[in-house]
Amino acid sequence: MSRPAAAYPPIPRRESPPGPAPAAALRHPAASGPRRMRVERVPLPALGEAWRELEARARTRNIFVSWQFQRTWWEHFHHGKQGRVYLVRGPDGRPVAIVPLYVERRRYRFGTARVLSNVGAGAVVNPDFLDALVEPDREEEVARALAPHVLADPTWDFADLNELPPDGSLPRIARVWARRYGIFFSAERRATCPYVPLPGSFETYLAMRPAKFRHRVRRCRRRIERDLGVRWREVGPDLEPAHGAAILKDLHQRRMESRGRSGNFSRRAYFDFHRDLIERLADSGGLALFILMSGGRPIATHYGFLHDGVYFGYQMGFAPRYHRYSPGFYMTGVIMEKLIERGYREMNLLRGTDAWKFRWTDRTRHTIRVTLLRPGWRSSLARLRAALSAPPALVLRFLIGRDAFDELRRAWRRLADAR
Repeated sequence: MSRPAAAYPPIPRRESPPGPAPAAALRHPAASGPRRMRVERVPLPALGEAWRELEARARTRNIFVSWQFQRTWWEHFHHGKQGRVYLVRGPDGRPVAIVPLYVERRRYRFGTARVLSNVGAGAVVNPDFLDALVEPDREEEVARALAPHVLADPTWDFADLNELPPDGSLPRIARVWARRYGIFFSAERRATCPYVPLPGSFETYLAMRPAKFRHRVRRCRRRIERDLGVRWREVGPDLEPAHGAAILKDLHQRRMESRGRSGNFSRRAYFDFHRDLIERLADSGGLALFILMSGGRPIATHYGFLHDGVYFGYQMGFAPRYHRYSPGFYMTGVIMEKLIERGYREMNLLRGTDAWKFRWTDRTRHTIRVTLLRPGWRSSLARLRAALSAPPALVLRFLIGRDAFDELRRAWRRLADAR
């Protein structure tokens, strides 16, 4: 079916990642760790050059560990947090790792604790697949070099590292600390994140899905384009970033409020962060914020990021009066088709087990939460105070373990269904 090209989003073609930037002119402190690794604690805003250099060759590469995202997050949410951001250089002076952490005093029902956490976690913006930037297969030596700096730091009681990839660099470093230095390590599953591996063509993708789904995709597209005469607009080429951010907030909130929910953009800090991130990514080419127009008015929006051949779908919204046209479903299909045409390898739908995501895929990844406790009773007591301050269901899960808790919950559901 031929369509006017101007009606669809002009997603840029995927390009090869740029080569490493010139090494940052940062001072070298005294050598430490294996093979004379050099470790320095550096304010996060001072790491731009080294961060961009390391991004292209780190084990974990995604938008949420990028310089633009981490820098913006720290600018907005650093208040009350003490930075513990470590730059690790190899013997040749080249950066081999950046480990962005912070210490925060958190108040719980049974007292307070000083918690070591990872930058990007612990605020109203709390994305998936956070990690340290480390060259592949160098986590062991990086962990040993960092141990005198992180594990000997008396300013934290326990570590709570969130939304990490199970095979990421930070979990690998934490396991080394547990094995070599007697640190207690535990990892529990957190978010489920559906994703779509993109094949060579959209028709190939549809052929892999059920016939009922294929019919719905084509019928939805015909109907919305015929009845509403929709046109696509992109923030950056067509709309100013500030205007696009305002439309995104409005449409997302209208949709959420129509379902009796408050919506993320009801929080000022959440909107302020995304407004500034949209501005920065529009300049760098990493933004994918599309507005669907009908009759000169915005009726739906799809907000995501383009990074290293992957589209990260972050947020959607639409005017409730157009619900019967399934504008979110329509936009997802068109964006996927254009991503395939331009050489992208994956559409990541990010966290959430919403039913609509599993209409597009049955593939999932998950994130983990890593807890580290020092030897001795002080660290364990601080963690216990934090755990017992959680809602009752989470307290029970902490006491009996996640596997036993999940089995108990399944048994309860079976009993309820039998009734």
